[in-house]
Amino acid sequence: MGLLTATKTKLSLVALGAISLFAFSVSAETLEKSFDVSPGGTLYLKTDVGSLEIETHDEDTVLLDFEARGDSAEEFELEYEVDGADVKIIGELEHRRGWNRDIRVKFNLTVPKTYNLDLNTSGGSIKIDDLVGFIDANTSGGKITVGNVHGRVDLHTSGGSIRTKAIHGPLDAHTSGGSINVTFAEQLSESATLNTSGGSITAYLVEDIKIDIDASTSGGRVRSQFEIDGRVKKQSVRGEINGGGPKLKLHTSGGSISIKSI
Repeated sequence: MGLLTATKTKLSLVALGAISLFAFSVSAETLEKSFDVSPGGTLYLKTDVGSLEIETHDEDTVLLDFEARGDSAEEFELEYEVDGADVKIIGELEHRRGWNRDIRVKFNLTVPKTYNLDLNTSGGSIKIDDLVGFIDANTSGGKITVGNVHGRVDLHTSGGSIRTKAIHGPLDAHTSGGSINVTFAEQLSESATLNTSGGSITAYLVEDIKIDIDASTSGGRVRSQFEIDGRVKKQSVRGEINGGGPKLKLHTSGGSISIKSI
């Protein structure tokens, strides 16, 4: 794996049959790169710290715009690798002791409109544009915002809100401290869960959706615009909507739940 610095650049290229593997390592405060890929690939991004913003375009490229600022910016190392249609990016903070150091990291990426995302940051917000593909997004501290998506969506944050536009596919969302506001834009094909330990939940559902609903709160009320065939109480509802189907489970320990029709 090569090392890229302000004065020296080294690139290693290994041909593996029909697959070309490009691997790089870089220590820098800013970096702009372009990777040739094809639709349907996956962006794997894991970083010790940093906010992530993912946009889409009609080109068969992944564009990386990276920035690290602060007194400890030079201690942040970035590795990236291209394997066929996939791009893998790893961001690591050297000498991880002392998380109070002055460092601010931001990843801005642009991917093809048909692409998959596997994202993990230990501290920062995640924002994702409209996309066709699966999304698995995790942050240990920050909000998650997602556009219109055709594909599976799994969202997890340990401290922040979750908000989506229209999701056409399976959706699960979990936060340890924030509100959840999501839209199921089609009939559920499998069970789904929305869970927060400290915030409200608003779920928008298509009018003719057929599900089994299980909604409960320890610190608020449950309100539904749908008729529910089952048990309806102030803080919980369990039963069938439009004859029943896959289960939608909603739970909050500190907020209200609203189930609305679109």
